[in-house]
Amino acid sequence: MPRKATTKAAAPKAAKKEAPKRTAPMKPQVYLQYDANQVEIEAVVAAAKAAFKAEKGRVAIKSCDIYLKPQEGAAYYVINEDFTGKIDL
Repeated sequence: MPRKATTKAAAPKAAKKEAPKRTAPMKPQVYLQYDANQVEIEAVVAAAKAAFKAEKGRVAIKSCDIYLKPQEGAAYYVINEDFTGKIDL
């Protein structure tokens, strides 16, 4: 005897609740203004990291301290507590 095909009724799927979309945290733009000059701080950080990478290659950056000296028109940095340098602003 041939078997009768049975069909299962599709159970209604529970409506998925959409998770609220997370927005990226706001990243402030920080500038140093002195005399008639203006310097974006993020650019100073990027320049310090680029100088480190150019000399040390793929060594991981674990710490980065930057000291701004507008009266000298310079920023001094210390990366990983031993690599130092100067950036002209």
